[in-house]
Amino acid sequence: MKKRCISRNIGSALAASALIAVVAWVTAAPASAAPTLKAGVYHEEVKGNAFGFKVDVELTESGIKSVKVVSHNDTPGIAEAAIAVIPDAIVKNQSIGVDAVAGATLSSAAIRSAVRQAIVDAGGTPGDFTKPVAVPGLTRKEITDPNGTDRGPADVPAKWDETYDVVVVGGGYAGMAASYAAQANGAKTVLIEKMPFVGGNSQINGGVWAAYTSDLAEKLQKQFNLVPDTAEKHVEDTMKGGDMKSTLELVKNMVYGSPFYLNLMLKNGLKVRESLTRPGGHYGYRTYTLEHEQGFDVMEVQKKLNKEVGVTTKLNTKVVRIYRDNGGKGKVVGVATYSPEGVKTIKAEKYVILATGGFSANLEFRTKYVPELTNAYPTTNMLSQTGEGILYAQEVGAEIMQMDYIQLYPFANPNNGVLDVWAVIPFSGPSTGVVYVDYKGERYVNEGERRDVNAQAMINSGGFPCFCILDQVIIDKGGFTSQETINSGIENDRVFKADTLEDLAKEIAKRSYRSPSGQEGTVNIAPGKLTETIEKHNGYVAAKKDPDFNKVIDDVMLKIEKGPFYAIPQWPSVHHTMGGLVVDQKLEVLDAEGKVIPGLLAAGEVTGGVHGTNRLGSNAGPDASVNGYIAGYFAATGDVPEFIKGK
Repeated sequence: MKKRCISRNIGSALAASALIAVVAWVTAAPASAAPTLKAGVYHEEVKGNAFGFKVDVELTESGIKSVKVVSHNDTPGIAEAAIAVIPDAIVKNQSIGVDAVAGATLSSAAIRSAVRQAIVDAGGTPGDFTKPVAVPGLTRKEITDPNGTDRGPADVPAKWDETYDVVVVGGGYAGMAASYAAQANGAKTVLIEKMPFVGGNSQINGGVWAAYTSDLAEKLQKQFNLVPDTAEKHVEDTMKGGDMKSTLELVKNMVYGSPFYLNLMLKNGLKVRESLTRPGGHYGYRTYTLEHEQGFDVMEVQKKLNKEVGVTTKLNTKVVRIYRDNGGKGKVVGVATYSPEGVKTIKAEKYVILATGGFSANLEFRTKYVPELTNAYPTTNMLSQTGEGILYAQEVGAEIMQMDYIQLYPFANPNNGVLDVWAVIPFSGPSTGVVYVDYKGERYVNEGERRDVNAQAMINSGGFPCFCILDQVIIDKGGFTSQETINSGIENDRVFKADTLEDLAKEIAKRSYRSPSGQEGTVNIAPGKLTETIEKHNGYVAAKKDPDFNKVIDDVMLKIEKGPFYAIPQWPSVHHTMGGLVVDQKLEVLDAEGKVIPGLLAAGEVTGGVHGTNRLGSNAGPDASVNGYIAGYFAATGDVPEFIKGK
């Protein structure tokens, strides 16, 4: 037996997956002679999207007998979509030229890379195994182009292919919550998702959740000596964070429903860390951190609940048209869908609920409203976030609002724009004492400021990238991250570690940084400057006053003074579109005259009005999930849940 370990960091994994795709399609045709390999089982280890894949590859003298993913720590749901398809396709076609599963590019690449290395270890030539092979499901173009498929008949069908009470479009937090609430309250419900897996942006989000209270709140408040939060304060912070441009009724939906939905998740297996934080723009300790620091924790519970109540789910299926009767002036009565099997029409006896997300991944769409957000800015979003739900709703008369309110996430991986698990640490850490420094090793912003302020300050800092600085005490006492996460970040070169601040500055200087748009930087902080900045900030923590940026400092905030010390590079990436469809408190979609479009509801990032000009971090999960739940409940019952009645 032979063991081979291949080490790739998360940034290089993106480049590696692109390289593998090129190799798969342009390598010269296989030689006429049959390949000769050393038969055996090869144990390969390849770093993928997060902490790595371990793959057993069994080879015969002439080919690939089996490919088995032994373990991985990639995002659940996404990785499984690749695991279900790629190994069998490689064996069946005797090729590592298998196309990536859409949305699971890095996981697909990791598996192919393991097989490639096994062939090399066995004395073979990977070029003998590079026949191009397509995988089942929609193509990338079909997923990303709103008009890139057959859109079905333009008129309301005389005969429908399928019929349900409620049709939910989109499988993120909002769609999963809506389909559960509808089915659990007696409506026969189908959820339609164009990706090969449910989850969307929700399962790769930062794994944080704002709720003014919960079943765990009192325990955590006592543990960390925190003042209890209130619904009124959460509403106030959200309204101020969006420059008072939010729709108050929708903010109240989110705030009053957030504890209800968080408790529902907790009762069904969700786990959170022993931590309550106060990230930028929040002035109450109300943000919970999920156990694995990513949104898939909630998504796994949502999948469980949907399965328990019997929601029908259609993957690799794209809604391409919304039907409204009476010549386009009456009730919304169903949708047309496109899948690899062709076009089908699905009737909705009660409601269609749009939960299709935003449009950050659609360059043409976003630059229509904010021209400066060109491809110079990558996105944290999955490729599926292209905004067609908004377009199709407009075709049946829906009004839109606040489309030019588009948020940058300030703390993304500067080398690829990804919101990975380590990009959540700078977001969660301000109340505990993390410090942001620029290329000179100096603070450039109030760390407790909201995201848009942070992002603009970073862009204006004069260098690329910036860094979050913290120490071992913050990791140990903050509770919002773990040593395991930090160690994996070091392994993937996303977190830098040193015993002193002087040595940490030297670690920062060892790297060069390059964004997808070609922005480059090396950071050489002057000797002693980082130490000077941190010691100055420590003095502010002791005095509970920040004369430089007027940051709120309380008894919870810690000094950075005990090594080892850590740095995490960060840079803005297009993240959240605050604008979208106009809806009322029941999530009914409105037209240009403010009238309800019968039969059409919407929830989540496809809607506008919840966040105003700027979304406070950790409000997205409650917004999508709670408003999705309300939409599903209303679709099934014609009423709204108790938690928002009279609010």
